[in-house]
Amino acid sequence: MNSPQFNIPPQLFNQAFPFHIVFNRERKILQVGEVLQRIHPEPLHGNLIEEHFQIKRPNIRIDFSAIAKRLNSLFLIESLYNGILLKGQMMYIQEQDVMLFLCSVWVSDLAAISAYNLRLKDFAIHDQTVDLIFLLKAKNNALEDVKKLTDELKQRQLQLEKALKVQEYLAKTAAKQAQDLEQTLHELQQTQSQLIQTEKMSSLGQLVAGVGHEINNPVNFIYGNLKYVKEYTQDLLSLVKLYQQLYPHNHLEIEALVNNFDLEFIIEDLPKILSSMELGASRICEIVKTLRNFSRLDQVEMRFVDIHEGIDSTLLILQHRLKAKSDQPPIEVIREYGDLPLVECYAGQMNQVFMNILSNAIDALHEYSHHSCQDEILQNPSHIIIRTQVKNQERLIISIKDNGPGIPEKVKTKLFDPFFTTKPVGQGTGLGLSISYQIVVDKHRGTLECISAPGEGAEFVIEIPVQQPN
Repeated sequence: MNSPQFNIPPQLFNQAFPFHIVFNRERKILQVGEVLQRIHPEPLHGNLIEEHFQIKRPNIRIDFSAIAKRLNSLFLIESLYNGILLKGQMMYIQEQDVMLFLCSVWVSDLAAISAYNLRLKDFAIHDQTVDLIFLLKAKNNALEDVKKLTDELKQRQLQLEKALKVQEYLAKTAAKQAQDLEQTLHELQQTQSQLIQTEKMSSLGQLVAGVGHEINNPVNFIYGNLKYVKEYTQDLLSLVKLYQQLYPHNHLEIEALVNNFDLEFIIEDLPKILSSMELGASRICEIVKTLRNFSRLDQVEMRFVDIHEGIDSTLLILQHRLKAKSDQPPIEVIREYGDLPLVECYAGQMNQVFMNILSNAIDALHEYSHHSCQDEILQNPSHIIIRTQVKNQERLIISIKDNGPGIPEKVKTKLFDPFFTTKPVGQGTGLGLSISYQIVVDKHRGTLECISAPGEGAEFVIEIPVQQPN
């Protein structure tokens, strides 16, 4: 079958190739794209091409014969007027004995487009430069969003640091009070600890929820469009395969181009890449959902919730502390979950309890590993066991147990006192377990107990009603 012959009118040719250049053996410009002419103040038609342009790549001078020998090369030509770079292919038209340079603008940022007085409509629809411009705009928008989120995170961090400084100041001041004000001081400390911890966890919850919300919107945009990208890609690949079946004998230039970028590998690998992108976006959506679940800012009242979701959300927040580092081994979390019904509770406050107990267990295991030799660590790897069960169909029991150094009896008696801590100054506030005790006992009419002995690890047992009594 003979290939069809096309005779494209000049107007349509200019629309398809607005930046092309045609010149003869004398290097005189015979034809130039309308857009390319528009951004040059002087007429290009009829002038020598070297008066307005120079070849940057390949490293040859503007010579008809030299160019004809490099037709398979990618050409990069620079305008001597404004420095604009044109990237494209040289084609020899034998019938007219002329050279045709099919090209487009080569840009790496949006500022170059404005500097050359170019607009999107100046580019042909098929020109990949348009796609690059859209990607650059998307990149700039993403960078602005990241900067905004970074500034918000820094501001939140400053607020938390100020709150901790105030807390430390209050703790030191309270220690200096007179003996006859001990009872009043104790009550004041309780009130202060509640306010500080509530503000601290509220800020953390708002930060987590805010970050989750800001990430959620762009990720949903990407994830939602990946479906259509896969469909469109599959349609295009199907079209390529159908073309290969109906026209197995390609033109020499097409065959050379296909061999150059390994079309078969692209057809095989592109769907895998899109599937990996979809899997990654889906994972981010799950992480965002877990972060928002941990914050529970929308649940200020008691509700029936899945306790396992709260525990898993807290573990996700602490995941970076559980992984192995250069100076500490990993901590294994063993979940022994029972079959639990939905439990009526303040979900956000219960998440605070899980956070405080798990953080203390991680601190204890890190300290224990720091003072243990390598053989001891290998024989008794650090781990935390989390068990859940229902007692008599009325009470929920949650056990969090570590295999750390354990807690001495004299420390256990003060464990839930406000501002009591065994950690060095600056590393512990002494508020976590006190607030946890108040949340479990006062807010949920339950019990919080510590079972421990030196060398036997520590186990915290939480017990609350499945349904709160009226």
